[in-house]
Amino acid sequence: MLRPMTEDTDATLNSVDQATRLIREDILSGRIGPGARLKTAELAKRLGFSTMPLREALRKLEGEGLVEIEPNRGATVRQLDRAYITDLFELNTELRIFAVRRGMNALTLERIRELERLAAEYRAHLAAGEDEAAIETNRRFNARLVEFGGNREALRVFLRGWDTIFAFRRSYGYGTGRRRVMAEEMQLLIDALRRQDATAAEAILRMQNAAMMEDLVARIVPEG
Repeated sequence: MLRPMTEDTDATLNSVDQATRLIREDILSGRIGPGARLKTAELAKRLGFSTMPLREALRKLEGEGLVEIEPNRGATVRQLDRAYITDLFELNTELRIFAVRRGMNALTLERIRELERLAAEYRAHLAAGEDEAAIETNRRFNARLVEFGGNREALRVFLRGWDTIFAFRRSYGYGTGRRRVMAEEMQLLIDALRRQDATAAEAILRMQNAAMMEDLVARIVPEG
């Protein structure tokens, strides 16, 4: 028989959610980098929670793929390797392709123009050297693209994976010229959408996926 939830239980659950959100934000913002140890005693002192909700929070973040917990080593922010990068980018790209194909018939001139405004905003941020603003605009562009597909669960999964990828981007950066090429890829994608050409849009997204994945791998995985 299930026990009724008490105020203490409710408070613990709220603490877990709050602690999870705060640690997640630290990881996604780059304040805590890949490979960093997550010691509950230090987190308790900094965030003001007891160790119990912090342990639960770390387990939740392990389920999200942001944290790894190993016996005798504790919790660390996940390091990237080629397999993990490939899995993240593959899922990210398939969700965008799914959204484009599902939403193609619902595309309107207003939606196309919204994507064009976001692409122009992205180029402006790059020209001004506003890296964080460029990352956020890129996120908004792709989130709207997936949102136009009309599947809320696809959007939720996409955003979770996207935020994980760009948490690591903040730590490792981009190869020379990659962001400029991303701006070109945005425009090519918009042109394909305007033509209602789902095949071309898919080809552009796959091309971008391959380039982005190799760029990140080259900056993270040692050669040899």
